[in-house]
Amino acid sequence: MIVSGTRRPNVLTSRLFRLRFALAHALSMTIEVRTDAGSYRFACRSYTEYKRAVTLLQKEEGTIRWLRDTLRPGDTFCDIGANVGLYSVFSGNLVGETGHILSFEPHAANALSLMQNMALNGLSSRAKVISAALGDRNGFFDFNIIEATAGSAMSQLDRTLDGHERPFVPVLREFKAAFTLDHLVAEGIVPTPDVIKVDVDGNELLVMAGMRNVLGSAKRPRSVQVEVSPHYAEDLDAFMDGLGYRAQKRHRTDIGLRKLARGADPVLIAHNAIYAPAAA
Repeated sequence: MIVSGTRRPNVLTSRLFRLRFALAHALSMTIEVRTDAGSYRFACRSYTEYKRAVTLLQKEEGTIRWLRDTLRPGDTFCDIGANVGLYSVFSGNLVGETGHILSFEPHAANALSLMQNMALNGLSSRAKVISAALGDRNGFFDFNIIEATAGSAMSQLDRTLDGHERPFVPVLREFKAAFTLDHLVAEGIVPTPDVIKVDVDGNELLVMAGMRNVLGSAKRPRSVQVEVSPHYAEDLDAFMDGLGYRAQKRHRTDIGLRKLARGADPVLIAHNAIYAPAAA
């Protein structure tokens, strides 16, 4: 549609477009996922968000099981790469009213949905949504957006290779603040987490390098789940081993399991690894 900047819209045109946008808003929906432990609500304005919401319990059954088994009332849970907040929301009942949720999500559309989902579930008072990237250094870098839709993944900080190391052309680009978790904790901006989840589309090793001091501190996290890409699996195990953490369990996503069923090489499929201090 082309409009003239000097022409005031007439009453009929204005009403039609108000109706059009009201209809678009009405077509968005709120999905409620009910479980034996409670219910969780998610605002969905795209099919991507809808699909994430309705598969909350199936997409990563191992992650759901880990959160249920690990989080305690009063814990601080750090969700790095929170997307639209599925696991941040799920953690709310588990950490309770005395707990805290730190949700890091640099993608602007995802971060907006994340904030709305936390509010929908009454978690705003115990959650901090941080629309910044985490990495191995502090600064401002190009955040290259592979898809603008909320719920999307694979956008990248300071590079244009997706999580599978494939080049892409950004549809949008933002100059984004990035920090190490060590810096944020040392400055008192966020507390030391008790439990950490890291899923950042191939940049996990950089994020882990930026929390070296946190992982080595006296009040170290008691459990850390990291999505492990095939190209750095051994390096990640070595890094965590050097800080006194051992892999306790490993599990695959629903997508990974389906790839295995089709005969894919297990070594080439990403998985989640759960690490804990060796003495734990």
